[in-house]
Amino acid sequence: MKRRELLKSAFGLTAGLIGVSALKPLYADELMVKADPMYDVPATKVSDRCYYILAADPEPSPENHAFFNNPGFIVTSKGVVVVDTGSSVQIGEMVLRQIKKVTDKPVIMVINTHYHGDHFLGNHAFVEAYPNVDIYSHPTAIQNIKSGGGDFWYGFMQRNSNNGISGTVVTLPTKTFNGGETVKLGDTTLKIHQFGRAHTESDLIVEVVEDKVAFLGDTAMRRVANMADGSFKGTIETMKQAKALGCNHYILGHGPHDNVSICEDMQTFCEVIYENAAKYYDEGLSDFEMKPKIMAEPFMKDVASQWPGYEGTVGKFIAVAVAEVEKSMF
Repeated sequence: MKRRELLKSAFGLTAGLIGVSALKPLYADELMVKADPMYDVPATKVSDRCYYILAADPEPSPENHAFFNNPGFIVTSKGVVVVDTGSSVQIGEMVLRQIKKVTDKPVIMVINTHYHGDHFLGNHAFVEAYPNVDIYSHPTAIQNIKSGGGDFWYGFMQRNSNNGISGTVVTLPTKTFNGGETVKLGDTTLKIHQFGRAHTESDLIVEVVEDKVAFLGDTAMRRVANMADGSFKGTIETMKQAKALGCNHYILGHGPHDNVSICEDMQTFCEVIYENAAKYYDEGLSDFEMKPKIMAEPFMKDVASQWPGYEGTVGKFIAVAVAEVEKSMF
């Protein structure tokens, strides 16, 4: 499916597409028709404690069961912490299977890095497996999911997976992190960071201190997909702060893990778009007129042009940057 068609399908959501399962209470499984299980994807080990499950595809589809982000987990001496749960109960169940191949420790905490559906719809599986598990997010993520985001993302994933997430129940986080918290779990120290609006206003970054690993969520990626909820200036600042953590490994919401170069590339990408949008806006150019000039910049031509989604979406990124430039003037 082309990106334009994918986005059109998302915004074409209707109540009929949401389905009864999104509106029923948890554990009403006898009333649901559950889609087929998600196929297994082995966990990638990054450090002694940190793992993630790499999604090969950049977009949801019937073939991948809407599996296009990277759920992660941290094995502590007290139990397992899961960072993002995937797009469905089926994906969440698959993540649980991969965790059990690594450790027999229970899941003691779930963290949703933000409110996009590929990062929280799998919560359902973890509450079924561990009814008392605490699910954390930023407070604004809970507000967004409650105020229609949950239904929107359920319908989006259903449509683009050909009903491959049926049986999933929108399951809210139960506790909050605001950023600045330090969580000690036996032999493992987690630091929770919130550096402002980057990909969304809800972005949480989870640092595993002893392993020098940071789970970045979608604050950085080599993928051009969605900036509508984010901020170019905020992402630039967040990348500066992420680099300052001094981690050896950065685990992304999409794509393979990397060293600090991912933060550098994401910062440069946002700087090239935003700074040129501001310059050309002052010159009176429209976003349409800016596009070829910005795409001709060396970083865009030599680096960003290789990222999934670049050709179809970079124009939308430029339009969002122009709107942010305009907003900054008032």
